[in-house]
Amino acid sequence: MKIPGLGCLKGCLFTIVILVVASWLIWELTPLHTWVGQGRGYWHEVTHWAGQVSGWVKDLGGGN
Repeated sequence: MKIPGLGCLKGCLFTIVILVVASWLIWELTPLHTWVGQGRGYWHEVTHWAGQVSGWVKDLGGGN
């Protein structure tokens, strides 16, 4: 039995499933959930990491 429009429905449902799985993986495999728990934002973390990297580079260059 063929249901008209089922191709579009399958595509939409598949897209929703992919988005749910991708968002769950991002939540579990990144420190995003700890940032949310600590009230930190994405840009705050990026600037913090950039500061840490620049400090590390300065320490490499200043071996005196």
